[in-house]
Amino acid sequence: MGFNYNGKLRSAELLLKPDGTVEQIRRAETVDDYFATLDFSKL
Repeated sequence: MGFNYNGKLRSAELLLKPDGTVEQIRRAETVDDYFATLDFSKL
């Protein structure tokens, strides 16, 4: 489970399938992702 506690970026999430293979289901968050919802023109 990922969350942004104290501004920490979320890491990538991997899924281990029953056959032993691993699939990335979420990429690691970047600084651009973290600030994507902010509108700096209103500051």
